[in-house]
Amino acid sequence: MGQPYNPNAPVQPVRAPAMPQSMKCSSCGAPLTPGSGLALVVCAYCGAVTTMGAGGAAEMIQKHYMLENKLSNESALEAGGKWLNKGLFRRKVAERSDVGQVTLRYVPYWIVPTSVVADFQGTKNVGAGAGVGMMAHGDSGAKKAAGAALFALTMAAAAAGSQNRNQPVNTQPQVIRVRDRIQMQYNIPIVAVRGYVKYQPDDGFQFQLQNKMNFDKRQTGGVDVQSGDVTEAEAKSQAAALAHKFAEKQAKTRVDNLESIQVYPTTYDGELLHAPVWFMEYAHKGKQMFILVDGSSGGVMDGERPGFSLW
Repeated sequence: MGQPYNPNAPVQPVRAPAMPQSMKCSSCGAPLTPGSGLALVVCAYCGAVTTMGAGGAAEMIQKHYMLENKLSNESALEAGGKWLNKGLFRRKVAERSDVGQVTLRYVPYWIVPTSVVADFQGTKNVGAGAGVGMMAHGDSGAKKAAGAALFALTMAAAAAGSQNRNQPVNTQPQVIRVRDRIQMQYNIPIVAVRGYVKYQPDDGFQFQLQNKMNFDKRQTGGVDVQSGDVTEAEAKSQAAALAHKFAEKQAKTRVDNLESIQVYPTTYDGELLHAPVWFMEYAHKGKQMFILVDGSSGGVMDGERPGFSLW
């Protein structure tokens, strides 16, 4: 399992090894001129990604994939607009916003397979008669159904007993203690370009990896393909931090008051994915915001929108 993960511990940056001033692509032999601090260099001719391996030698990344862009400029704007208007208290936000720059790039992401085990404790408010003491959640539908049936039978028995005594049923909620375990699997995407903070989804978004294919620059349609400066080791560290956040969010759906949680993330060797990402800037009532859309699935990866807008 490993040691309990401490979300307050600072993420230690992993310095990328110094790249030589000039070298050749390991795939096609074309000259490469890596910029300062880059850890992943995309060949301008064939698109192969070269990184620094052990001993300072340049190596071509073997596990390099891509997703096909399926959106036009218009369909990307439509997807972003639907997301902006989603919600009861957001009325015609897209129609009342000014669209700024819209950019499509192939952005590199480290896809980090991560397993998460989390033990947590908390309290939950339930109706009278549901039982007192320790309550254990079940992840299976059978356990949930059994719990619901037990609750219904207990409530029926309490009501029958009350009728016999001509007393009202106590419907005041009872506080019970919950102790449970969460087990999850994620393929967490970590953006491999250090300055692209807004390109990092942080709400559990995952690419549709079943649609990936081997990277072929000819399939990008001439769209800008980004190099990167985040190593895989650093990506694993960031994935562990996000795994803690996901586990805590899941735990809060099972209790009304989360008292403690211990998260044990395990990261595994991943792969490099160049994903087509639409970055859209817009202004709503003078406030600058952005939307990030996955060009392959059409789903919104992340973004900003007003919490309330009726006029």
